[in-house]
Amino acid sequence: MLTIFIEYKIVDGKREEAIGGIAELERQTQSRGGMNYRCFEGFDQPGLFVEMFEVADESVYYDIKRWRTEGGPLDHCIAGGSAKIHVWAFQPAAAKQQEEKRRGDG
Repeated sequence: MLTIFIEYKIVDGKREEAIGGIAELERQTQSRGGMNYRCFEGFDQPGLFVEMFEVADESVYYDIKRWRTEGGPLDHCIAGGSAKIHVWAFQPAAAKQQEEKRRGDG
């Protein structure tokens, strides 16, 4: 299980449109394998959005990352478009250590 974070800045004047599109964005993310989707806006950084959700494995992560960074939804609301969307995957530190030991890397 991986936890995914997607971060971007909304263009001034497009905040309401972006917020209006979040339900559809959640639906599309779930249809691609994203689970427990949540979207946050920076408390002291208005317009900075972070999406967080989980995926079962790295193939789902790479599929969603490609979808979002190669012309995904809401790009017209994002400062710099899809090129300025940052996508990261995280796993529990202990899981990474166990995987490295299994592969003989650690």
